[in-house]
Amino acid sequence: MTESTQGSSEVEPKRPWGWVAAVIIVAIVAFSAGYFPFHSSQTSSSTVNVQFYESLASSEATYMNNTLIPQFETEYPGIHVSLVNVGSGQVSTDVLALEKSGKVGNIVAGQDNLEIGQLIYSSSGNVLMNLSNMAPALMPAGLIPAASSLVNYEKNVFGGIYFFPFRGNVPLVFYNKTTFASAGITAPPANYTALMQDAALIKEKTGKNPIMIQGASTAGGHTGSSTATEMYQMMVQFGGNPLYLNDAGDLHAFQNLYNMSSYLAPAFTTGYWGSYHGLAVGNYSILDYQWPYIYNTLTTSPYSMTNSTLGVYSGPAGPVNGNHLLGGDVLFIPKGATNVPSLEAFVEYLLGAQAQKETLLNLSWVAINSAAYQNLPSKYTVIDQALGQAISTGVFLRNPTPWITEWQVILCNDVFNPLMVSHTAHYSDIATLLSTAHTDMYNYILANYGSANATLYQNPNSYGPISV
Repeated sequence: MTESTQGSSEVEPKRPWGWVAAVIIVAIVAFSAGYFPFHSSQTSSSTVNVQFYESLASSEATYMNNTLIPQFETEYPGIHVSLVNVGSGQVSTDVLALEKSGKVGNIVAGQDNLEIGQLIYSSSGNVLMNLSNMAPALMPAGLIPAASSLVNYEKNVFGGIYFFPFRGNVPLVFYNKTTFASAGITAPPANYTALMQDAALIKEKTGKNPIMIQGASTAGGHTGSSTATEMYQMMVQFGGNPLYLNDAGDLHAFQNLYNMSSYLAPAFTTGYWGSYHGLAVGNYSILDYQWPYIYNTLTTSPYSMTNSTLGVYSGPAGPVNGNHLLGGDVLFIPKGATNVPSLEAFVEYLLGAQAQKETLLNLSWVAINSAAYQNLPSKYTVIDQALGQAISTGVFLRNPTPWITEWQVILCNDVFNPLMVSHTAHYSDIATLLSTAHTDMYNYILANYGSANATLYQNPNSYGPISV
């Protein structure tokens, strides 16, 4: 994740990325004729002020403000873009409030792909602009398979294109090489059995519980989304359908989590996607699944870890698979937005090969535009290798159901909290906790989305992760 320059020194990549080959072998779709996006040839002397709503980490927001937006404004001098960086899950709340006020304005928004269903099935109806007619001109001709799957999903389920895939994100595992070496461990754990064996050795050596997870299900104002995201991936790796909440794979995943509890760092109950400080200062020695952006944070001041002390890899595989959750955001334009040609221009820029390549190289975002993978620098970083390793094991998308927020609440309140936080439940109670959670989820869907959706939910094969 080093700063990289583009130019004649670039050559075709020589990376151990089986995923790059899979990514770029996609069908190239010709742009449909008859629709032309806005370009910088506008003659108006007035400036259009565009607000870009997103939820970015501080390092990502800095790169957006200092690099990407200035590049766009140079190309389109009649458009000024302001990043409105809000908290996790806040984009939907803000957009719904603007829609209700009837004063949406010049807005483009990036939203977690998991939560987009809330805006399509809101109490006000679908608040997203139908982008189907714009799609041939704005969306990249070549999408990576995961992005193509998401587009096909929204067309089949929502009846049109209301959002464009924007950026991918894959969680990785970070660990302290020095601590592992001092315990006689030469390689990070390949599976959860090895993870607990290594944790026991490190605890014996250091006296500290070495594993940090995202357990902030009730603390820190993170509303359980971090916890639910990490558990979603673990449940899939154990063969479960997380949204169903009550199959054998889900049961085995929580049994595994309970067994891990003896080795969890005390601060895990406040851990979320922004937790990493403790790895650098020795409070714990393995950070189980975090987003790639923290690599730059940990290797720069004040932490200044190096590749000899900071390890990063794809993480332990489950007994059924080692698949990784492909997170990330989609772009949309709310209904009622004004100066739409200017908004289209910014969308087209963010999805273009150059911007996608720059965020791939500098932020470790998985590019959704296959053209971004052409002519990459031959030198690659350890974070690139870890991402390649993670994606080569298999990736999946979370099903963007409109009740995902309630699912997160039920998962944490009915299962995670009593089992891991308050300790009012124990290993023998896990099956009962999951059964209760499934029933509560069914009743919520029945009350808010009708009997047809509730009946469909009862089928364990419905609403599962989208395989890529």
